[in-house]
Amino acid sequence: MRILLIDNGTKLLKKLQELIPGSEVTVKWNNIDIGEAESFDLIVLSGSSTSSVLFDHKDFVQEIELIKSTKKPIIGICFGCELIVYAFGGKLKALDQPHSGVREIEVTNKDYSNNDKISVYEHHGYIIDELPIGFSVLAKSPDGPEAIKHDSLPIFGLQFHPENFVHNNDGKEVFTKIFNQLFSL
Repeated sequence: MRILLIDNGTKLLKKLQELIPGSEVTVKWNNIDIGEAESFDLIVLSGSSTSSVLFDHKDFVQEIELIKSTKKPIIGICFGCELIVYAFGGKLKALDQPHSGVREIEVTNKDYSNNDKISVYEHHGYIIDELPIGFSVLAKSPDGPEAIKHDSLPIFGLQFHPENFVHNNDGKEVFTKIFNQLFSL
């Protein structure tokens, strides 16, 4: 299986590489070849420590185009999730106070966790204010959607970081269930 990991400037790159089953090819967000990306079986979009979709979306035109045009499975994490929302016409909103730490969220789709509530690690300053048309919520918090899925395409977004503090929260379990569902493992 060929996995493309797009590094959007995350400080958690090594942890994300360890989370992804098997091996992956990592490219920086500003070095994407859309034609080459189509040769992969899965595309993972990392978080970002330096960018905001609301203010820096022009810097991510290639990645947004890839998100909108590919039929390949995508899993977007934090900033990657926000790029998915933006690419499909949803709305993002800045938080008054950024979230950082383990937080409990409500599972709305039991395909991704057997529990009603799970703990996940969050580190972000934006929330999904309006879900794009054609997406469903898999998990939510009082702030809004925390995990989303496109209704007809194999595209998932996680507003949390499943790669961080994997032994202290349930984010890895959700990521693994999505991965296994995509590839029927």
